[in-house]
Amino acid sequence: MFDDLWNSTYALLSDTEFWLAVVSTLVKVIVILVLARILLGVLKRVITQILQKREGKYVNVSEQRSKTLTSLLHSVVANVVYFIAILLVLDELGFNLASVLVGAGVLGLAIGFGAQNVVRDVITGFFILYEDQFSVGDYITTGQYTGTVIDFGLRVTKIQDWTGEVNIIPNGHIEDLKNYSKENSYAVVDMRVSYGHDLEKLQQLIMDASFVVYDRNENMIEKPDMLGIQEISESGAVIRVIALCKPVMQWGVEREIRRVILDSFAEKGIDVPYQQVTVHQKEA
Repeated sequence: MFDDLWNSTYALLSDTEFWLAVVSTLVKVIVILVLARILLGVLKRVITQILQKREGKYVNVSEQRSKTLTSLLHSVVANVVYFIAILLVLDELGFNLASVLVGAGVLGLAIGFGAQNVVRDVITGFFILYEDQFSVGDYITTGQYTGTVIDFGLRVTKIQDWTGEVNIIPNGHIEDLKNYSKENSYAVVDMRVSYGHDLEKLQQLIMDASFVVYDRNENMIEKPDMLGIQEISESGAVIRVIALCKPVMQWGVEREIRRVILDSFAEKGIDVPYQQVTVHQKEA
């Protein structure tokens, strides 16, 4: 039995036609994979060029929406090209494609019952794209995650927060969405001031400081507006000033306005009230 196995193995390994078939199959597989890679690169390049920001009579695609569509279509095209390439490789290896497709269909049906979340993620992704809820580059909040959308795929969305961490969220889990990048936003600055100063003069001082920021900060698109006293408490009154800003720029404007106001208060010798605790010690 051992001799028969050895003889058959030796005959097979010494068969020139066998090695020619192996080399031919290996070359075909490599060619298929290389062509799939080249085709994928070409298709991605074409998609990117087609969906670049265009402004004309018939086409008007924003830059952020273009990035989102490009990211999604790259994902779809990659899945299709690699699937076809795998089928061609299996065909070269001698597998019957008909039986493979039937088996894949049965397996897909079985997996489908356990992959409902994946289907939900894909469908939700298409609805997000169709309704233009957000685009790549938008600053959003969904659930406990807040940050910039750096990638939008067929199944997941990647959100990078301000500390650099990238949160990968299934599209089906994206709900209660808040998009900060859609419209202009107001910078809201509340300054607590002491009752010991003239409130009218303090309001004017705050307005003057806000206009200093307006004159040098291009992210403010309208002049600041004084809303006046918003709160009266034991430690002082709260004066509010607002300014309309470009999307996502309101927080930086708020910080700058506060800094300029505090510098102005310091120059005028105006103290900002703060909570104090007085301890009375009873003498023995």
